[in-house]
Amino acid sequence: MKKIIVVICFLIAMGCFKKQDKVMLKKNPSYFNNKIGNRLSQDSLKFYLEKLKEIPKKMMSDSLKAEYHYVSGRYNNRLENYDIALNNFNKATSFSKGKIKSDREVFYFRALMITYYRYKEDYLNAEGVNEKLLTLLNEYDYKNKAYVYHFRQRVKVKLKQFDKALIANDSATVMFLKVKDTTNYAMSKIGRSNIYSSLGKQDMAINELAEASKYENYLKTVAKYQLYGTLGSYFYSSKLFDKAIHTYKKALVFSKQLPLHLRKTRIVNNYNNLSKSYIKLKKLDIAKKYIDSIFQIGLNNLNYINQRSTLKTNLEILYKQDKDIGQINAQLDSIYRYQEKNYADRINSELEALKESLNNENILEKAKKKTEIQSLKYERNQYILAALLLFAIVIGVLVLNFFRQRKFKIEQQNFLLHQRLLRSQMNPHFTFNSLSLIKNSIEEDSQQSIKYIQKFSRLLRTIFENSTKDYVPIEDELQSLQDYIELQQFRFPERFNFLIDNSIEIEDEIFIPPMLLQPFVENAIIHGFGKNEIKGNLVIQLNFSEKYISCVVDDDGIGIDANNVDKRSSVKLIDDFLRKMIGEAIVVTNKKELGENYQGTRVELKMPYKLL
Repeated sequence: MKKIIVVICFLIAMGCFKKQDKVMLKKNPSYFNNKIGNRLSQDSLKFYLEKLKEIPKKMMSDSLKAEYHYVSGRYNNRLENYDIALNNFNKATSFSKGKIKSDREVFYFRALMITYYRYKEDYLNAEGVNEKLLTLLNEYDYKNKAYVYHFRQRVKVKLKQFDKALIANDSATVMFLKVKDTTNYAMSKIGRSNIYSSLGKQDMAINELAEASKYENYLKTVAKYQLYGTLGSYFYSSKLFDKAIHTYKKALVFSKQLPLHLRKTRIVNNYNNLSKSYIKLKKLDIAKKYIDSIFQIGLNNLNYINQRSTLKTNLEILYKQDKDIGQINAQLDSIYRYQEKNYADRINSELEALKESLNNENILEKAKKKTEIQSLKYERNQYILAALLLFAIVIGVLVLNFFRQRKFKIEQQNFLLHQRLLRSQMNPHFTFNSLSLIKNSIEEDSQQSIKYIQKFSRLLRTIFENSTKDYVPIEDELQSLQDYIELQQFRFPERFNFLIDNSIEIEDEIFIPPMLLQPFVENAIIHGFGKNEIKGNLVIQLNFSEKYISCVVDDDGIGIDANNVDKRSSVKLIDDFLRKMIGEAIVVTNKKELGENYQGTRVELKMPYKLL
């Protein structure tokens, strides 16, 4: 036994010597300290982090250790490892003893505050770090104090404490004036106007921006655009449309001077704002010219929000110009094509991600097998069998734990992709049916269908907003379902009645996955009542339990047979989704099997939920 212990100690000692050889540096640590003393580009973070890891801890000064943790935090922020980044930044700030001696130390606190504020949305902890920084600043450090008060203002706005936000803004403004920072003084005025706007004091908000406009020459182009764009939105909300147009045109001038990566989006925003303002003044021809300018830029080159706003504004102009039904239908068709393409692109991108995930899993599996083979080779030496056995056990546990964690993450990612693919297949089908319904109805009775266009617009907006969400409020989902059923009633008048019986009564707000009930409701309406000469009844029931929400879709239609069973992939995806989430499949019952007095179909499913 003593011999085995001696062998183990010898191996550990050899490993330490080899590790010491690896960390020998060709350059002095001060070289790397000078490198990271400057602001790093994102591409440099990993390189310098690896270099810092090679420096022995004993050779690091406190300032270099702080830099190491700071760079590690920034790198982990890039990787979206925010909890690890917070730990890094906390360690970096821990080296600040007494009053702060350099702006570099301030950066550590700022990074910690911003991570809490922006990435974790933990405003209270962000505020705590900010207040600690204030106590460590020198009395006459007006520049950094101005930043502290400005950040305090941002936190108070997030916490809806607008009176305290105004007080913080006053302090920041005073500090900016003391250091003659005219640019940030003007930006502080813009921030103050936003606070007044949140309080509903539009006149005071406009006055603050008018004051800031006096310092226009000191502002960067981005700030000038923000100034006049915000001022234009205040004029618009105050129904001062002439002034809004004048201000938006100024913002348009500055948007054309922005860097290339910002220019297109800002120009399109201004075109949309100008078009909406001219619509309010009933100058529809001018409004149409700005919308046409956006189409010349190319709708496919815009982001999702601008695409939606442009299509919606164009449809409003066509409607108010009393265009013939063909043009309105053409615009509705363009909305459908846009959404269809949007979902198709998303499906393709997520399928590529799924394929890459599966390839990574195969690579990990091969690496695991290779590790096991190498472990077996170590057993050849009988003289150090005990040491190798101990080594193999430790390495085996670590490797097994590593692969289990990676496998769990991959399965989790595959599951989320699976859920999004489910929504991506259902949403275009659901929207196409609704568009077809409105198109047919508007040709028959244009006056009666106006309210259904409005109802469809609300339904379409809800689909757009929920397209990237895994869970939505249950009230919103039931409202969308009711809108859809009412649209179908318009299509099939006197064909069926419906009732949504929601017996859930709890104080917490409930969130559920979107678009799970709609395919079964559609199946009941189209197939159940489509050939039924007697007016049918559709009942949707929801009941709450601790583990899931029980849902029943019950109709007294013609029932299920080989001709009307729903074979769409969306139903299979819903079934697979619920099996993974709840562990129970969908139960579909032909009520004729229950007896001669029964007719129709009953669908039972259990869906997951979240409480807020």
